[in-house]
Amino acid sequence: MKDDISDGIGLPDWRLALCLLSFYIVLFFTLAWGIKSSGKVAYFTALFPYVVLITLLVRGATLPGAMDGILYFITPQWEKLLDPNVWYAAVTQAFFSLSVGFGALITLASHNAFSHNAYRDAWIISLTDTFTSLLAGFTIFAILGNLSHELDANIEDVVRGGGGLAFVSYPDAIAKFTWAPQVFAVLFFLMLFTLGVGSVAATVGSVIAIVSHHLPAASHVYVTLGICVTGFLLGLIYVTPGGQWMVALVDYFGGGFIAYVLVLLEVVSVSYIYGLKNFLADLRFMLKRDLGVYWRFCWLFFIPVTLVAIFLHHLADPVMPTVAGKPLPDLAYACGWILTGVAVGVVPVCFVHTLYHAPGHTFLQRLRGVFRPADTWGPLHTKQRTAWRKK
Repeated sequence: MKDDISDGIGLPDWRLALCLLSFYIVLFFTLAWGIKSSGKVAYFTALFPYVVLITLLVRGATLPGAMDGILYFITPQWEKLLDPNVWYAAVTQAFFSLSVGFGALITLASHNAFSHNAYRDAWIISLTDTFTSLLAGFTIFAILGNLSHELDANIEDVVRGGGGLAFVSYPDAIAKFTWAPQVFAVLFFLMLFTLGVGSVAATVGSVIAIVSHHLPAASHVYVTLGICVTGFLLGLIYVTPGGQWMVALVDYFGGGFIAYVLVLLEVVSVSYIYGLKNFLADLRFMLKRDLGVYWRFCWLFFIPVTLVAIFLHHLADPVMPTVAGKPLPDLAYACGWILTGVAVGVVPVCFVHTLYHAPGHTFLQRLRGVFRPADTWGPLHTKQRTAWRKK
């Protein structure tokens, strides 16, 4: 890895490029035949990591120093609750962990039946995600506790953030296993690979769905191939000597920041523009049940107010991305803001486009038309649409 990218990020490493290529080949065969192929692969990518995590946890818990690492993981630092930047990082991590704001959930949900119990699924997914995070935390810090014991160092001195945790600290700890370190190393990196395929498959699948929707005549296989090739070519910047710097830059400006803005716009649009009353009526029609006061309070007040407060504080006192404690060049930060501007700028551009094509002769008539559901809004099937209109 380069210590500085002021003179450029360098050329891709051919060995890492081949690894990236192999990943996209697996991803292509996972997505090429739609939900039939990706659904079957999901059984493996979803379950195999649990087998590895539990295996590593059992092994790690038997090592000296493991309890120190676990206690470090679960010991709260209450003063951090007063730091808005911690809440911003937590919220963006939750968005990433649950794929909120990236389109994957909406795409996957489109394959469900109209009256599918999404309320139950939301609880299952949220609780499973929390359990998985705790399981991974116990596993990681048990082994890092052993590493700090072996090195006679404090745990905070052996823990690295970001990619350093997965690719430096943890492999270093596994390498010091006295029994079959090679086996655990293979299991660990195979787990990372399957997690990567599972996560990217959902996100890329939403892109494929959008392109296929606008190009219905195009073959799904060719659309998938084109998107995978594009993803591979764009990903080559991450396998250069300055790749870690680009990961930090894009992760902040092209990932968490944009997701935060888009999720905030989604919440405001649903709760205040479409209207919470209409939204709850739709859910009641689909789920055949009323949702409680808790959900009304969250959607109408708690979530939008909290997101806005954290976001405004972050804008007033931003924490720019760094690599190994070193700031990126000013040009890199400028490129990051341009990336954010282009992504977020899609929203006003689409608004102006919709306003231009909205029905009405005056500006106010067109503006009202933009904020009203279109005539095509509602369930797809005729019987359900007729019943929905009478609700």
